[in-house]
Amino acid sequence: MQHTILFRLIFFILIITFIKINSQTGVLTQNPSHPLHIDGANDNSNTPTILQLLNDVVVTNDGKLGIGVINPRTKVDVRSSDQKGIIGLGTNIQTASVAGIGAIRYSSGNIIQYSDGVGWHDLPMTLPPKVLVLANKNSTQSLINNNTIQVVDWKEVMDDQSNFDHISGIFTAPRPGFYIVSFNVTLAVANIAQNSRIETIIESNELTDNITTYRSVNSYPAWNISTVNNIVGGNCTAIFNLSAGSTIQFKVFHNFGGNRYTSTENNGTNNSISIYEL
Repeated sequence: MQHTILFRLIFFILIITFIKINSQTGVLTQNPSHPLHIDGANDNSNTPTILQLLNDVVVTNDGKLGIGVINPRTKVDVRSSDQKGIIGLGTNIQTASVAGIGAIRYSSGNIIQYSDGVGWHDLPMTLPPKVLVLANKNSTQSLINNNTIQVVDWKEVMDDQSNFDHISGIFTAPRPGFYIVSFNVTLAVANIAQNSRIETIIESNELTDNITTYRSVNSYPAWNISTVNNIVGGNCTAIFNLSAGSTIQFKVFHNFGGNRYTSTENNGTNNSISIYEL
């Protein structure tokens, strides 16, 4: 009897010691990074890669749960790098008071609802405001002959969401979607050489499902007199399918035989940009 009691006491002490020593518990991993770390696919190396961590689940020492995320920032964080961090909501028959304030459920009729502790309410389906950028250029910019030059230093008329950098003339898409873009440019009065042209150009860095460069060409093939002196201009309009962070910029090419300058007539309204999110 005494031996049995002694054995149990020693076993209990060993268990307590083991728990204290192993403050981090790993399941299918020998290198846990948090108090609880589960390697779902049992594929972690000594220094796990981003791909290997996609199937991991962790609980931090401050009670945060990360699924596919090694360093969760919120109580539950599923923002994995493979962009599959989706939370599935189900239907339920609980009353709002039982579910409690802040509960969310999926309801019949393809509706997401939230509880305020008294009733279930449909989440509003208001979409984010559409991008609308309007800009003019009333400053002079030199456009070098036989070169493609980016048009910069614009004056914003409208850009409520601050997606357009008026100094560089670069627009950055805030979210995925289709954007209709229009670009008008007018050059100050100067000689127009025969067999010359001006190209109004809209360029994007978005490579997927897109024509990256649109060009509109105005050409001047010949004159019945030796010299023509006038303004010239061009317009280009295009629709882009952009990802969040994709950019658009505006350029001009001409070969009129000498440098040309953007017009400042009509307070620069002859040079304009408009961008609208469809």
